[in-house]
Amino acid sequence: MTELAVAGALGRMGRAVLDLAGRDDRFQVVAALADSGDPRSGTTLRVGDADVPVVEKLGVPCEVLIDFTDAAGSMAWLDVCERFEIPMVIGATGHDESQLARIRKSARVIPIVKAANFSVGILVLRSLVGRLASELGPEYDIELVEAHHRHKVDAPSGTALMFLDVLLEATGRSRESDVVFGRSGKSGERPSGQIGLHALRMGEVVGRHEIHFAGPAETLSISHVVQSREAFAAGALRSAAWIIGRTPGVYSLGDVLAGGQTADRADA
Repeated sequence: MTELAVAGALGRMGRAVLDLAGRDDRFQVVAALADSGDPRSGTTLRVGDADVPVVEKLGVPCEVLIDFTDAAGSMAWLDVCERFEIPMVIGATGHDESQLARIRKSARVIPIVKAANFSVGILVLRSLVGRLASELGPEYDIELVEAHHRHKVDAPSGTALMFLDVLLEATGRSRESDVVFGRSGKSGERPSGQIGLHALRMGEVVGRHEIHFAGPAETLSISHVVQSREAFAAGALRSAAWIIGRTPGVYSLGDVLAGGQTADRADA
């Protein structure tokens, strides 16, 4: 079995990964990694049939680490994984340009799977969104709406920004001149070619993304709704099993699903 450590293990996504890993014969969870100063450090969590230590530092050998912390947490665990040459799966989002550069630097030493969203459905939707934007043409206004639970710390979501980049590439538009993040006041008539992106934070919504294409006489809307965090956990565990033995580089979820051998740096 593959020895697995999970960073952010006490958060919602970390707990989902642990729960699913505990039912997966491919993995043995050896450490549930908590944030520094967490009062639950030094205790144990029941994962499958085992009691797993909750720790702030990785003091046991592991073959792969899954990171569902935050942008800053990713940087800390990158240092550890790079030092001990541990492959890493990054599901944390909200990284700025310097942090993304740091991920690419570590990927010269270790293999990394990085994805804003580990849902298989999102991956399929990604290719469809670009095609729709290209084929519908400039007469169709485009609006993105994403909704997540009230505890999420970054907005817009990494998945929404991924969709935005796909739309910009498909339409030849730019984030600097053609994107508005929410609207307020007397915003004026909607400029031709503008893309609107709106973030909702409410209750315990796991994740919802909507893309609307509105033309002069019709509107086409597509959406992806996550009912359970297990959708993300399954993709992360699939990535963790796949990345063992890969050459250094930044890989995407698409690489994992396709079984590809070449590092795809697009998601970083």
